[in-house]
Amino acid sequence: MKIENVEVSGFKNAFHGMRNPMNSWDKSDSIWNASGDHIIGYADNELAKKLIKAGSEHRKFLRMIHIQCFITIPRYIWQEMDTYKVSTVRISCSTMHKLGMTDLTEDDFQDKKVLPHTLHLLNSIGSDYRKTKDVELLRAMKQILPEGFLQSADLDFNYETAMNMYHQRKNHRMSEWSGENGICKWIESLPMMKEWLYENKRMV
Repeated sequence: MKIENVEVSGFKNAFHGMRNPMNSWDKSDSIWNASGDHIIGYADNELAKKLIKAGSEHRKFLRMIHIQCFITIPRYIWQEMDTYKVSTVRISCSTMHKLGMTDLTEDDFQDKKVLPHTLHLLNSIGSDYRKTKDVELLRAMKQILPEGFLQSADLDFNYETAMNMYHQRKNHRMSEWSGENGICKWIESLPMMKEWLYENKRMV
C-alpha cells in the first residue's frame, strides 16, 4: 500500500467558523500568510481542543478541514474504507476500463501475494479479452480477481472522518490499518492531528 500527493487544506476558514457561535473572531491568534501556510495560535488551539472534547455536534469545524491524497490499497481494505463513504469522495482507477489491458504481475497485489495459477489464469483471460473485446471475459476476470489486488484512488475526506477512522481502526487486525506503516499512523502524522486525537480520546 502507498499514500501519496497528500494535501491538507481549510484551516483558515474552519477556525473562523469555529468562532462563529460566540462571535469571538477577535480572540483568534493564528497566523495565515498569503501562501496559505499557518501557525496555530495558543487560544485557537485551546478552543479547538475544548470543542473536540465536547463531541461531534460541537466540533463541526473539523468537517471543514479537508484531506486529499492518492492512495493505493488492496481491495479488501477498500471494502472497509467504504464504511466512511458518506463523508468521502473517491475517484478510483477503474477495473472496468483497465483490467485486462496489460498482463498482471505480483507487484499488482498486496505483499506480492497471488497464487501462480490465479495469476496465469487472469493473464490468459486478459490476453483473450484484448483480442476479442468480449465483455464476458472481462466479467470473468472481475469475478476471480483476488481481494489482494492493489487499487488506487484519489480520496477526499475531512478531519472528523479521519478521527473516526483512527479510533475505530487503530487496533484493527489488518496491519494496513493499524501497523507502523498503516493508515492510522499516517492519520497521526497530519497537521495537529496527533494532539487533537488525544482530546477526542478524552471526550466526555
